[in-house]
Amino acid sequence: MTKRLLAPLLVSLVTIPALAQGPESLNGLDAYVAKSMAQWQVPGLAIAVVKDGKVVLARGYGVRELGKPDKVDADTLFGIASNTKAFTAAALGTLVSAGKLDWDARVVDHVAAFRLDSPYVTQSITLRDLLTHRSGYCDPGAMWYTSDDNDAIERLRFQKPEYGFRAHFCYNNMMYLTASRFIPAVTGEGWDTYVAEHLFKPLAMNRTTTTDAELAASSNAAAPHGLIDSKPEPISRYWPHNMDIDTAVGGINSSANDMSHWLQMLLANGKYNDATVVDAAIIKAMETSQIVIPADDEIGREVRAWMPGAGFYTYGLGFFVQDYAGHILVWHAGDIDGMASALVLIPDAQLGIVVMTNMDHANARFGVVNWLLQSSLGVSRHDVGNDLHVAMRNDQQRADAANNKLADTRKARSKPSLALSEYVGKYHDNFNGDALVSIANGGLFVRFGNPDFSGVMQHWHDNTFRVTWRKRFYGNDYATFDVDAFGKPSQLRFESLALQFARAEAANADTP
Repeated sequence: MTKRLLAPLLVSLVTIPALAQGPESLNGLDAYVAKSMAQWQVPGLAIAVVKDGKVVLARGYGVRELGKPDKVDADTLFGIASNTKAFTAAALGTLVSAGKLDWDARVVDHVAAFRLDSPYVTQSITLRDLLTHRSGYCDPGAMWYTSDDNDAIERLRFQKPEYGFRAHFCYNNMMYLTASRFIPAVTGEGWDTYVAEHLFKPLAMNRTTTTDAELAASSNAAAPHGLIDSKPEPISRYWPHNMDIDTAVGGINSSANDMSHWLQMLLANGKYNDATVVDAAIIKAMETSQIVIPADDEIGREVRAWMPGAGFYTYGLGFFVQDYAGHILVWHAGDIDGMASALVLIPDAQLGIVVMTNMDHANARFGVVNWLLQSSLGVSRHDVGNDLHVAMRNDQQRADAANNKLADTRKARSKPSLALSEYVGKYHDNFNGDALVSIANGGLFVRFGNPDFSGVMQHWHDNTFRVTWRKRFYGNDYATFDVDAFGKPSQLRFESLALQFARAEAANADTP
């Protein structure tokens, strides 16, 4: 939805700290980070590296927010997005090792609201299936933005599967949200409370937060950024209504220092400061391949571009697992509005790396991660970050060409076929919720069940309108009303969002 044409950022925005004493393999890191941040227009970045049980690097670069002087340091909080998933898996693992839960426990026995389109899958799917993305149902995408996800799990019964059960890897955030509900079902405690007590506290991750209020109270947090009209700008956090609901999926905020403790524990088979935080058998289960990731779909191509050169790509419990230069590589990516992170582990080399940035989908993270892997393991140097940047620019050029082609199809002097008041009303989809169309300032206005996702509808031609979202970072879309034989709008379709809503009722032409 959002244009991401990434031109170089002025190098003056990148603050390079003095090089600390460290392994020779890190020589040249600062120069590469500066290059990569400029290339991807990243305002701020933080790195932690653990080797042989010790933190050899925990460092910040750049600024927390463009236009402000505050520098990123090793305590600056970043959203780690889907790197949260391993914390959810580990938390559930503590219940497994305590004998209170089984990886193969049925979902319906623990999450009362859970139902899928298939009765067979509903009754058969297990916690392990949720954590390995093998349900056959793919991520709902726009549903995160268009619906009130207080009832997101209940809406899953309206989604259609794309693959057979346990037959194909298909990444699905909603399955991790469902998995997190096992914790209150078994313990009576909320996910946030349980993870803080059983992971953050014993790991001395004292700055790490999981709630909106905690992050808002922090005096050292990176602001999210995205490209608006091809320029990097601060954007609002991914709190479209209440991120607290979705924290177990991708809502942890942490720092380089705190994440280094997480890396140390994972590399020490669950121990931190000689105390067992997570049982070694659970760490092994998390890092054990559960399902193959095919090469012929979007996620398969993406992971192969991010971490290239492997002979196999699989998923464990909260981690991707592949080979790398004769080693097993365990890793994950994290993306949430305005934040991008990457975490990698080479267990047999006792090496762990995390990179966090405050720029949306900035693959500087994978450039830095691969640079560090190559340096630490003596692998031939290849600039993966540059490859990803070239691919991104090519993708953007194709998208721009498609948009220009679409603009050429606009019918000159076309007018809406109906009075604007005829389009006003509620349009509904069981899975994605409501799209509410009203008149505001003399034109049409649309908002979804989540009022933060709303925009002005400018007539394009016939019954198609160009939507400019209120949050400019989300870009634009095209919405078309289908008119029935009675000359009344019957459906509302959004092109980029790939959503379709049926007319539920007419409404007053007032602004919602």
